[in-house]
Amino acid sequence: MTPRRLLAAIILAFGLLGSMAVSARAQNAEDKLGNWLIYNGTFRFSDHWSMFTEAQVRLWEVASNVNELLVRASAHYNFSPNVMVGLGYLRADSWPFEDGDRETIENRLYQQFGLLMSWDRTRFEHRYRLEQRWLQSDGETRYSTRLRYRLQVTTPLNRKSMEPGAIFLNFYDEIFINFDETRVFDQNRLYGAGGYQFTEHSNLQLGLLWQARTSADFFKLQIFYTHNFDFR
Repeated sequence: MTPRRLLAAIILAFGLLGSMAVSARAQNAEDKLGNWLIYNGTFRFSDHWSMFTEAQVRLWEVASNVNELLVRASAHYNFSPNVMVGLGYLRADSWPFEDGDRETIENRLYQQFGLLMSWDRTRFEHRYRLEQRWLQSDGETRYSTRLRYRLQVTTPLNRKSMEPGAIFLNFYDEIFINFDETRVFDQNRLYGAGGYQFTEHSNLQLGLLWQARTSADFFKLQIFYTHNFDFR
């Protein structure tokens, strides 16, 4: 199978999974197939210092009904190519399903630790993140602390590394734990995607996310574009 046909097969498979998820469910908020449009990029200033940026538009449905607008920036210090720590800030504005009048604004600080490991052509990333969250809604502000752990696996299919022209698979599982709320378990995210590496610094992924929360489960398509900048 040629790389182009393989990528087409991956996209078709995730599209079928999304269709199955929609057909098996009814028509409430959790029964819609949502869509997350994501951009992220890293600005590398030296071997040790970099800045990470991200912007997301999250939709309750594939092409309508805004759920959340999110921007994020963080400073990273890289002890080595495989070990980093970071300090970041996030702002998120969110709205309930089919209700654009009631808005929740979240301001968040977070600290994270990242560890990269490799086995043959496959890369494993461990990410630990501690979040301090201020959520404003209906004139009141609520504070919450949350811990997240993500294991992400990325492997190219037609190249020996993530070089230009590589078609790759990306999977992750991430668990969210509350420290100071009645519900200790917040959510779990399981994600699978196929992608294409355009250049050394840019790639595109198409994936499907299963978001399991205490209240309901959600299925989300993800269109994920990455473009990094190296100023060294």
